[in-house]
Amino acid sequence: MINIKVDIIIPVYNALEDLKECISSIYETTELGSYRIIIINDCSPDPEVGVYLESLPQGEDILIMNNESNLGFVGTVNCGMGIAQSDVVLLNSDTILTQDWLKKLIEAAYSHSSVATVTPFTNNGTICSIPNFCEDNIIPEGFTIQSYADYIEQISEKKYPELPTGVGFCMYIKKSVIDEIGLFDEKEFGKGYGEENDFCCRAIEHGYKNILADDTYVYHKGSMSFQESKAKLIHENLRKLNRRYPYYEQRVHDFIHLNQPLKGLHRVIKSRENNFRYKDQMQGNALFIMHNFFDEAYNHPVGGTEYHVKDLVSSMDDFNIYVLVSGGMELVLKHIRYGMIVNTYHFRLSYPIDSVHFHHREYSEIVEKILVTFEISFVHIHHLIKHSLDAPSIARKLQIPVALTLHDYYLFCPRINLLDKDNKYCLDSRSEAKCRECLQSSHQFNTYFLGTWKKEVEKKLLPQIDVLFAPSESTRIMFELEYPATEGRIQVIEHGLNWMLDKTQSTVKKDRKIKIGFLGGLSPAKGSDMIYEVIKHMPSSDLEWHLIGGLGDQRLNLMEKRNVIKHGPYNRENLSKILEETQIDLIALLSPWPETFSYTLSEAWRHGIPVFVTPVGALEERVKKVGGGWIASGTSKQDIMNSLQSVLREFHIKREEKIRNIESYRFTTLDEMSKRYIENYKGITSRRRRSQGSSFSNRELQEAVDYYLAGSVAESGHRQIDELKAELFAVKSTIGYKSVEYLRRNNNWLLVAGKKVIYQLLKYKKLRKG
Repeated sequence: MINIKVDIIIPVYNALEDLKECISSIYETTELGSYRIIIINDCSPDPEVGVYLESLPQGEDILIMNNESNLGFVGTVNCGMGIAQSDVVLLNSDTILTQDWLKKLIEAAYSHSSVATVTPFTNNGTICSIPNFCEDNIIPEGFTIQSYADYIEQISEKKYPELPTGVGFCMYIKKSVIDEIGLFDEKEFGKGYGEENDFCCRAIEHGYKNILADDTYVYHKGSMSFQESKAKLIHENLRKLNRRYPYYEQRVHDFIHLNQPLKGLHRVIKSRENNFRYKDQMQGNALFIMHNFFDEAYNHPVGGTEYHVKDLVSSMDDFNIYVLVSGGMELVLKHIRYGMIVNTYHFRLSYPIDSVHFHHREYSEIVEKILVTFEISFVHIHHLIKHSLDAPSIARKLQIPVALTLHDYYLFCPRINLLDKDNKYCLDSRSEAKCRECLQSSHQFNTYFLGTWKKEVEKKLLPQIDVLFAPSESTRIMFELEYPATEGRIQVIEHGLNWMLDKTQSTVKKDRKIKIGFLGGLSPAKGSDMIYEVIKHMPSSDLEWHLIGGLGDQRLNLMEKRNVIKHGPYNRENLSKILEETQIDLIALLSPWPETFSYTLSEAWRHGIPVFVTPVGALEERVKKVGGGWIASGTSKQDIMNSLQSVLREFHIKREEKIRNIESYRFTTLDEMSKRYIENYKGITSRRRRSQGSSFSNRELQEAVDYYLAGSVAESGHRQIDELKAELFAVKSTIGYKSVEYLRRNNNWLLVAGKKVIYQLLKYKKLRKG
């Protein structure tokens, strides 16, 4: 730290209120003993200026002078510099100083012996203006003068770029340079404008340079003096400068129009501004770790977990939300505020992450930098697919609390939903040999990987979690049985919705067909095998089947029956219209595995439609609790068909009772759910003090933003890519695709035959449609 006492020279001509604010800001933001204020009243016509100056306390830290006659700006400044005992700051009386401004200017001035002058960033200072270069700016929305100065300091790398000239609203000048090259040229530049430029040119010709303190911000209201003669003075004095320094105008012109030295700084300031906007009003910065984004199908189609997080984020306007998703070869971080994307950062990985990466060095380094750079208050893990298991331990090292929601069974097995390679529920029948065979089929593991996986989860992941959440009691019970150490640690918070009951069904007349809908992504993991069998074998003269959602099963895709209607994929926004137009009477949810919640069940009930479900997981639990439907007696094909036939025989009698149960039940609202989560967030964050860690440089962050912008495609192209991803995901889930994959690996001669069969089936389908 440079130990120096600086003379702050303030020429005064009227503008009393500005002067008061300026002096007050010096006292509030500047370390006592590091400065002396020299105020020179240049015969201000306003007598109140003199009264105010006389009221200021006299002492060694303040010197007040009164010119006997009006000397003009340059003469007054020279008077101050002439009596200065040390380095000086020329300060306009219409400036407002910010915390540690002088300390930072001193550090910049002595960053190199060749520095003559230092000028800070400002809102109104031509080449030193931000956020818009060479413009008069207001303080950006969401900032105060001080918070914007804090932001500038926080993102600065202290590059101290060279300027063609200093700017006189707040200009630090070394005493040694004044002694060497002299004072301002009072004779040539009269009442001002151009005098500091002349001085800076002289400094350059003596081997010095003028620099910008890119970590410092001083607010400048704009000149209150010489308003009428300003344009004339500027024009006349610019001609004098150009005669004396023929290179000056061209140098400034190039600096302004090319703006090369400051272009990178301005880009960083603008690109990161939204990260800090309203910072003082935010309750914290949350990092949600996920397997997919809720606003785009980044890795696969958007599902229940993403909908849940989207709902939760929509209720957290008092938080900065950061969502981290791994694509395997990159980590993508989105900053979200008030439901809008503020910034997107892409951090490329030199080697990919897959499920065998319990630990990944590069991933860990990036996550640590995210946590530190964006001042994350807490981490909420919603899914770890394509992530390593490192994030909780990194957060713990930094004293940042971690929450984890159990959306599925990924922590049981990388296959996620407790279905084996034949899409049969396997938890109750698993064995080492069976698990090895299953994971070899899906992940190409040749050893008993599951034992290692569970050990990592149990010993290294779960102990780092501060609070665990589950969306249903059945999920909590299953996790406590699988991982006994979690017993008593899991809170059950149901996913909330805005439960405005939207009754879309009409009275079912006995003489019309009963309309049964299958809702959601209809793939083997969602019971498409059973759906196919039920439609194929159930007596259907008085039934009409509706497939509402993407078809991830080729058998359903190829099924052509008069009473089978396919509606294709839907989203939340258009589901109500589909259900209203179709007048569905019953929705069947035939998931073969114990789902942890089921948004499709909630959507059915939100539209006043009773359900028929398999007796597993949250489906069974929620239907028992609400009474809004029927539960099959078992999970076999025969059990489901017998149970459904039984339901249909009494459907006209029991249906209204089920609807009344739905209408009378008090479901968890979105506000209630969000309130409980936020209470937990506050509880875990209040107990921790943050530790230091590695952070991103401005260059790294800008590269992450630039990578996204350079690699992004048109919106329509993005949409097409997302659709192709969704189609590919659906195709890979089909029996046909898996069959061909099996044949490709094991039987080349059968592969040819299999391809021909599939081709003929698709050709037949196309001909029928044509």
